[in-house]
Formats: sequence, C-alpha cells, structure tokens
Amino acid sequence: MPDHPDIEEALSAIGERDHSITAEYRIFGPPGTGKTTNLTRQIRRAVKRFGKDSVLVTSFSRAAAAELAGQDLPVSPDRVGTLHSHCWHALGRPEIAEVHVEEWNRENPHLRITPAKKDRKLDGEEADEDLVDDVRGGDYWLGELNRSRGMMRSMELWPAALREFAAKWGRYKASRRVMDFCDLIEAAVREIRIAPKRPDVVFADEAQDLNPMQLGLVRRWGENAQYFIIAADDDQTIYSWCGATPDAVLDPEIPEDHKIILKESHRVPRHVHARANRLIHQVTRRQEKVYDPRPEDGMCVDISRGGYKSPEYWILKTIMQHLENGQKVMLLASCSYMLHPVIAVLRQWGIPFHNPYRKSAGFWNPLRRGRKGSSTNRILSLLGDHPWTHADLKLWAEWLNPKGNLRTGARELIDASDDSLPVTMERLGELFEAAALESLLAASGDPKQLLQWWARRVAPAFHARVQFPVAAALAGGPGALEESPRIIVGTIHSVKGGEADVVFLFPDVSPAGDAAYQKHGPQRDSVIRLFYVGMTRARHTLYICQRESPLAVTI
Repeated sequence: MPDHPDIEEALSAIGERDHSITAEYRIFGPPGTGKTTNLTRQIRRAVKRFGKDSVLVTSFSRAAAAELAGQDLPVSPDRVGTLHSHCWHALGRPEIAEVHVEEWNRENPHLRITPAKKDRKLDGEEADEDLVDDVRGGDYWLGELNRSRGMMRSMELWPAALREFAAKWGRYKASRRVMDFCDLIEAAVREIRIAPKRPDVVFADEAQDLNPMQLGLVRRWGENAQYFIIAADDDQTIYSWCGATPDAVLDPEIPEDHKIILKESHRVPRHVHARANRLIHQVTRRQEKVYDPRPEDGMCVDISRGGYKSPEYWILKTIMQHLENGQKVMLLASCSYMLHPVIAVLRQWGIPFHNPYRKSAGFWNPLRRGRKGSSTNRILSLLGDHPWTHADLKLWAEWLNPKGNLRTGARELIDASDDSLPVTMERLGELFEAAALESLLAASGDPKQLLQWWARRVAPAFHARVQFPVAAALAGGPGALEESPRIIVGTIHSVKGGEADVVFLFPDVSPAGDAAYQKHGPQRDSVIRLFYVGMTRARHTLYICQRESPLAVTI
C-alpha cells in the first residue's frame, strides 16, 4: 500500500489527470489517527488550489461538521454541513413530515411517531439505536421504512406490513404537502445532479455512516466535480440499523494509490490496540489498515467481579480510584437498558455523570443546565453569592412547598419583583413564615445545611427531580454542578468519535444482537464492529466487564 499522507500531488495534477481513472480518493482513518486533522489539511489545500468557493464539505453528523467548521476553515459556513442539511437548503427548505406528526398520531394512535426536532435531524442526530428492538409502533416502522429505502431495496421485497405502513405514511405526507428526511435524499437524487454551489472538490466525512442511497448521491456529486474525497473507516461502521454498510465505502474498487491510510493512533495504547485488532480481524470483509498504537502500554483488564447488573462493588470502587487520579471514565454498553443499574448507583452516591455526545438525552445528562429552570440551575441560584437577587429567589423558591414556608401572597410578590434587585431581610420577612425564615437564616451560613433546608421543603411534585443534583452538591459542593462531569455514560453508538482515559465495556448484547452475533457474515460482523468501536475509545485502560448471561460477545 503506497504511503499517501495527503493528496497534494493529486490536487496539483489538475489538467494532467487521466479522466478514465476515477476521481475518488479515500482516506481511511483508524481510531484516533487524526482523521479530522488530515481532512482539514486536505480542505485547506483544495481551497488554496481551487478557491474558497470551489469546495463543498458534507458529513454524517452535526458534531463532525461542527468539528471541521471549528478548524477555522477558509470556506463559507454554508459550504460545510450534513448531507441532509445541504439537500434541505438546495430543495428550497421544505416542511419536514417528522416535525409535524400531531395529526398522524391522532389518526394512528397505534402507530405513534415521536415528533422530531428539525434542526437535530438535519444535523444528523439519528433516533436511538434501541428502537431496533422496540415494540412495533410508528417509530419502529418509520425506521424500517427509512432503512429499506436507504438501502434501495425493491419494494416487492418489503414485508406486507411495511408496505402497508409506507402507503399510509405516503398518503399522510401528500395530504400535508411535506417531505420526510428520506425524501430529501431521494428528491436530491432525482433533481440535483451537481452538488449545490457547483464545487470543484467534494469532501464526504464519516462516509461509513452513510447508507447506500446517501453515499450514491454524494458519489454522483463527486463524479461531477474535479475531485471527490471520502474520509471513512469501514471498521467503525456501526449504524447498520439505519442502512449503513461497509460495502458502501469499499466498493467500487479504486486504484491503490487513491487510498490514504493514516498510520498512527494518538489515542489507543499498545495493549488495547493489540486486543482490538484481534477482534476486528474476525470480520469477513474489510480494508486492511496497519497502524501503530500510541507509544504507551496501557492496560486491558478482564473483570470477573462485576457486570452491568451488579456494578455496586468492584466497578464503583475502581471508578472512584480513577477519578481520584484525575482520569476521565467512560461506561459503555450495547443497549441503553444495560446502563440503568450503573446510573442508579451513580445517582445514589451523588456522583456526577453525563453524555456530551447526546446532550438532548436527559436520562444521560441529569445535571444539564441548558434550561434556566432546571434543577441544577435552581440549586446553584440557592447556593450562589449573597445577598440573593430576586432572579435567584424566583428560581429556588418556585419549587418550595408553600405550606409552612411561604406567607399568603408571597408568590405574587416574588413574581412582581425586579429581578436585578437584591433580596433584603425585610423582603424575606414579608415572604416567609416566621419558623421557616428562622431556620433559613440559621442554615444560610453553611452550603450543606442550606441545601438540606431547601431539599426538605421542596413540594412533593419535585422531590424526584431534585434528589440527584442535591446528592451531587452535598457530596462535591456547588462545583460538582458547575464542572463538566468526568464520567461519561452511554451506548457505544452514542459515543462514537469520543474517548476517555478509562473505559468500562459491558460485553452483553440484546437477544436480537445475539442472534446476529451467532450468524456468519455481515450480521455477525456488525456486532464485532460495534465492540471494536467501544474498545478503541480507551486512551489508557480498558476494562472488559463480566458477562451477565450467555448473550455476550467474546472480546
């Protein structure tokens, strides 16, 4: 395999290129090898040669597009985005069906579809992978429909129930004159033969996550450009439930000197690298990629004393040791329900956690501060600098049980107050019952006592919502709510592209996952790739946790 760290020579050969040879180049970036850095360099060089208005960059997800855009690329912002976003703009910004499903849900309660947020879907934030095993409601059938369409399967091969759903969904879209997200791609395939803004060079990042129809569209755009560069890693193709397949980036064959393989991981240490390589070499078809590990041994440890159902003892103790050493920890499973026990333990002990790659998922981000009225913001307003402002008071007092705490009319007085004004002792006396005020003033000198005072007086409707942030603040002080947690919890799908010093990987799979793993060929390969991605998130230590049943992958 020729060593091509970049495509400078290829880009400089404009005018000399043999047009009988494909214009497609592929950058294969194994885990942690700096694919974004390399791609950024290629984009800069393309801009230098062809001009800033001659490049189009498309990516599977907003996160990847934002990462590229954050590299201060010398291109206009509207030239960097997800494929769906490019198509939506090029098609005149049509109304999106999945955003407007109220009438559908009223007419089809047994086929209810969860309303989508347009920006989130256009930015490539797909539905949760657990929907593959979900009950056969509307979300399930819409996912199956999108997958079949994305893989360009003949409708005659669809199950009868799927054809029936497709007809009903099609009539609904036609009656409202809306397009669904898959329609954006299909319409672009029909109507947009040349990439928006007619670029000379087209870049497709995260190409292994695109389904055949999506990648076929981008390839056609690339064929009408001077050069087409794919950045991908077939070994990290894990969105199979959306129709993604490694064959889409492995076919058709291209000249060997059009393949660029990044050679060194800046993340994966030697022991993790060796074990992950043994696993990925079990797949039946892949692009061979020889790359060096990070120059550190690291650790790969098999745990025999704790699985996803029983994380209370050894796993929790080990996590705390790594946190004390200043390390970041990641807890990964193939299905979200396998994370429920460890999340329950973290909540019980007031240990902050989050998932920065799925910020919209409240279950994985219970301490998020996005909304002003979140539990976390209310507690921080209580524990902040004194004297409180009326804005602070409105937040932390709103959830108090008025009985035994607030005087009659207190809420009206608080709501009518100027947010910027400080809260005086006189005002507190007007608002609080005498006994409640006395205990409030007694606790106000100690943050823990003040927080306990508030937690005991929160109205019953809000008890469950404040338990964890209260526990976290009691255990770690207000800073525990203000700092980014050093524990990441999520499914392997959700953290793709992420990393941590320490990774705990649960090897268990769902019944559907086990059925795929027991087969030979692409279905088994998809499970192996999933756990390969999980393993290669580790910068130093990888723990392979105890399996809880025979339904597990041998790692």
